[in-house]
Amino acid sequence: MKTYSIWYLLLVLVCIGCSESDDGQNPGNDDDFVGVDADYSLLIANNGTLSGIQLNATADVITKNPEDGDFGTIPLPSITYRDGLLFTYFEKKSDCSGNVISYNFDGGSSTTIDVFEDKKDCALSVISMASAPESFFLAYGVPNSMTMETDFFIRTVNTVSSDFVDTPVDERIVQVEFSNNRLFILTIGEGADEKYTLFVLDTATNELIHEMNLDEDVQRIGRNETGNILVSYEELHLMISPNTLATLSTVRYNDGTEPKFGLSERSFFDSEGNLYFQRQESTGGFPSIPAVYDFSSNTAILYFYENFLNEQQRNIEFEIGDTAMVSYDAKNNLILIGYSKDNTGGEGGLLRIKPAPDPKFIDNIDLEGVPYDIFVE
Repeated sequence: MKTYSIWYLLLVLVCIGCSESDDGQNPGNDDDFVGVDADYSLLIANNGTLSGIQLNATADVITKNPEDGDFGTIPLPSITYRDGLLFTYFEKKSDCSGNVISYNFDGGSSTTIDVFEDKKDCALSVISMASAPESFFLAYGVPNSMTMETDFFIRTVNTVSSDFVDTPVDERIVQVEFSNNRLFILTIGEGADEKYTLFVLDTATNELIHEMNLDEDVQRIGRNETGNILVSYEELHLMISPNTLATLSTVRYNDGTEPKFGLSERSFFDSEGNLYFQRQESTGGFPSIPAVYDFSSNTAILYFYENFLNEQQRNIEFEIGDTAMVSYDAKNNLILIGYSKDNTGGEGGLLRIKPAPDPKFIDNIDLEGVPYDIFVE
């Protein structure tokens, strides 16, 4: 196991966060800045619903496609999971029933499976979910009338046959993540023993094969571009191999350099190992700002809005209220920033900027809703 300390953040913060662009509109004249066609499938939240719209983009301009695709409009789900261009969510139908719906933005196909047909009068609660090529995994709890406590399970559902297997888990489940034919289950102890544990489920046998004590203050788990499991704390993060289950590295942050990606509701790994996320911020006037963490160098870059937008753009033209999502267009080397507007209309927009070391505003599109997630094709 390798242990590192992160000290880059303050240097990058000073370089990136403290200068203000002249006008925020010049994309530059770099010789290698060539437009490439890209299709964006954007999910936007509005008044308790989630809708899909299509955007056409190059490195210079973004426009709305009049054809919105096949995703349609659904009630805003609380339990979702993303794997590449596959978006999966749980749709609750009653206290004891629900559907898992998986939508593939590569071609627009969808699959719907009723996952709790066998349950009666159970008042179950789905906590977290994950997906694999031929399976769904749902972490759920059911009140036990005999013990007056909640029993927790992992339900593995075959997407072809709809057959399922329930695996009991002794502790309260917080989150699940899939990698290398294994399901990683983050749990927390009850009562005085509020410590986190990472259980590993072999999805071929549906047996728990390993557990790791993670102590306290775990924020969340995730999976990077190579399949390693990321465990986020406030003051450090771990990277765990899904093959050997060994801790590959431990990165500790110096005081004041915490990247805070473990607090981001949604984040995105690119193919180079960079994590795009919303960083909760106590300065700069916004609840959260766009940020990118490079795990190869343990460097966090904070994209303060004043660094690439002038005051007129931030406050009047775009009315930026908060960062809603952050992603990346690899075809055009652009950071994609979804934001909510600073008004009561539930509106938002999508900004595109060039990344550091010279972040520059490219364009913006206003939206009748707030960006939730984006899929680049």
